[in-house]
Amino acid sequence: MADTSSTVLRLVFGTEVEGKTASMEFNNPKADVTQAQVHDLMQMFITKNVVNTTNGALTTIVDGGIVTRNFTDLVP
Repeated sequence: MADTSSTVLRLVFGTEVEGKTASMEFNNPKADVTQAQVHDLMQMFITKNVVNTTNGALTTIVDGGIVTRNFTDLVP
């Protein structure tokens, strides 16, 4: 296996259950995605109530950002 790298857009929301969060990840986000775009997307998920979790509806924006993971193959 070769060395690999992957990038995701990770969104973290508060839910109806106090202290519980829900997260989503989207593969291969645009390289030039902005803070405003991420905030607007997260607010749309909350406002439109399009997602329900085991801890209830999404209620607040907790965190959002780009995550890059690298895998270095050490055993062929």
